[in-house]
Amino acid sequence: MTTSKKHTAPAVLSAETLKGKQSVRATFRLPEEIIALLGLAASQLDLKQKSIFDQLFGNEQVLEKAAACAKSCQALKNGRRPKTFVLSRKSLLSLNIITQRENVPRDLIVEFSIQHLLPIINAEQEKHQKREKVYDETIEHLRQGKMILHRAAGRLGENDQLYEIFQGIVSQYEEKFRAMNGIIEKGREISNMAMPDKEDKETPPSAHN
Repeated sequence: MTTSKKHTAPAVLSAETLKGKQSVRATFRLPEEIIALLGLAASQLDLKQKSIFDQLFGNEQVLEKAAACAKSCQALKNGRRPKTFVLSRKSLLSLNIITQRENVPRDLIVEFSIQHLLPIINAEQEKHQKREKVYDETIEHLRQGKMILHRAAGRLGENDQLYEIFQGIVSQYEEKFRAMNGIIEKGREISNMAMPDKEDKETPPSAHN
């Protein structure tokens, strides 16, 4: 009895789809802490900033919430600087469409969209704190292992089979420890950074009427 194999039809490509994924450059004027937040998220999550923009601007809910926050703001704060980013043509188009539709400054929409990364970064900060506790325990564990190895050398000699086995264990432990140290050092960047306050918004126009 023969069974027929089902083949999944390949996705149909179109010129519009390919052009939408094309990379373009766009310049936004953003606060320093927002630029730093985006860079930190990309570094800690091992993602390109372009990929993050695609996720943010490809999510209609994110853009709508960002536009709503932008509407409640009076104007662009001082202390901003222009920064050029790479993003997909489709992402830039989505951003421009909601900017025109809601009639709000594009830079504000970008700012509040990036702030949606805060919960992710806060979760990463909490995870790093737990990692540091495990790391500190590992330091003590490695120190004890080296002490045992030193005592074994005096009792058994460095040519003893048991000593050689344990020396290999300690050496492997040290190698893994160095890898752990790299993760901890990378995480300290996020642990030491002050996150922008989402509640620190612009003063609504009604306050000046």
